[in-house]
Amino acid sequence: SSPTHITSMVVMILIGSTCFSLVFQSMDGSRWIEHMLSGIPGGPVGFLIFVNIFIFLLAFFLDFFEIAFIVIPMLAPVAS
Repeated sequence: SSPTHITSMVVMILIGSTCFSLVFQSMDGSRWIEHMLSGIPGGPVGFLIFVNIFIFLLAFFLDFFEIAFIVIPMLAPVAS
């Protein structure tokens, strides 16, 4: 596990997450996510509670980089 192996794994994760994000956005994934999350009871507060619990559960499996590059671009349009 040399530093080059770790760095290359991080770069590959970033490349993969960017590809996923581009495909997801090109297939109107943000509109699907917005439609799905707009029906959460509680309005904006319910949305924030759901997102916090969702990110908390994802943190068991993903690092900050994966969450930041995959999940945040999907949730940012809905939050605005």
